[in-house]
Amino acid sequence: MKICLVTLSSFSFRAGFERVVHSVLKTLRDAYGCDVTILSLPLEVGRLDSPILEEFTSFKMYRSSDYRSFTEFRLKTLLRRLLGRKGLVSFSSIEKYANQIHSSDIFLIADPLFLTSVRHFVQKHQLRSKVVYWDHGGLSLYLRKKQSLFERIKHYVPSKETIDGLLAADGFLAISSGIAETIKSIDPKAKIYLVYNPVPGYSGPLIQRSGKPIFLYVGRLEDRQKNVSFMLKGLSRLKHKDWQLKIVGTGPDEKKLKKLAGKLGISDRVSWLGFKKDPYSEFKEITALLLTSRYEGFPMVLVEANQRGIPVISSDCESGPRDIVIAGVNGYLYREGDMEEFVRIVSEVIDGKLSFDTPENIAKTAERFREDVVVENIYKALVEIMR
Repeated sequence: MKICLVTLSSFSFRAGFERVVHSVLKTLRDAYGCDVTILSLPLEVGRLDSPILEEFTSFKMYRSSDYRSFTEFRLKTLLRRLLGRKGLVSFSSIEKYANQIHSSDIFLIADPLFLTSVRHFVQKHQLRSKVVYWDHGGLSLYLRKKQSLFERIKHYVPSKETIDGLLAADGFLAISSGIAETIKSIDPKAKIYLVYNPVPGYSGPLIQRSGKPIFLYVGRLEDRQKNVSFMLKGLSRLKHKDWQLKIVGTGPDEKKLKKLAGKLGISDRVSWLGFKKDPYSEFKEITALLLTSRYEGFPMVLVEANQRGIPVISSDCESGPRDIVIAGVNGYLYREGDMEEFVRIVSEVIDGKLSFDTPENIAKTAERFREDVVVENIYKALVEIMR
């Protein structure tokens, strides 16, 4: 099977998407004998200035961009839409490597903006290739139900391009049931395979439940999606209780969030620990990991915490947490944005009114997301789509 991954990523910076892609493509190549090519098409050429991450140098990779800047990308796609045409995002770059990718059996698309472009490429060259969409947050970004007027205007063209693209795909790999439901709402006949995301195995010691409440946040300090300010505001309502919050991560909103913690009067309760390659290594006891995101693709941090025996308290956001969290076993969900429910759950965990299963049983709930299980599901789905 010849697979061409088409993605926005320049593979110059390591984040959750790059870790997942490396795991999946390496296993498809090494364990299943797939011939893998990567087509990297960032939406501004400057993103190609940095070198490729070392772990991706063993893959055939072609990188290009149609756009000098993100502004140029927006203007060009808007103009095409105003003229009644499809956006055909990065189509010139796809054509540039036609000889290298035309023999692909599967075009695995990791951003919905490329779906119409790749479908057009396949039709133009009269290929028998299948176009498969593998969502990693694009649908949550462009088709999210809760959007401000500004966001609806900003995402108008990407949303149109996304919907047209979904209707043009041959199959879908869904990393969460929420993503599957979104696709189904647009195309009821869509061929969807719920495969989840692979999480690297863990065989180290389990982290025990702390005697006094210690909560943990692991992730980017970026408030638009992660909504860390909501977490801080909620915890500030419980100043009369004894708790600590450990924050592992950095991001563009770090200064703003530290300032907010001071304004809320909880600076002495919050420890800002910065980025750590292994965010759990220095902890022997944790009460629960907190995730207050407005939206996710598949929040791997919840699975990684469960692997180590740590229960979670998470928003039931679009999408992913409801596939991971088993109430009263490995965590609790609250309605996204519902401050009263979030505070109630955290308060009752502090007071011992809500409890979790043992670290050993919590770790078992993460088994279904093991790399070998997930990649086998992906391979079988691709074989089925090719039939």
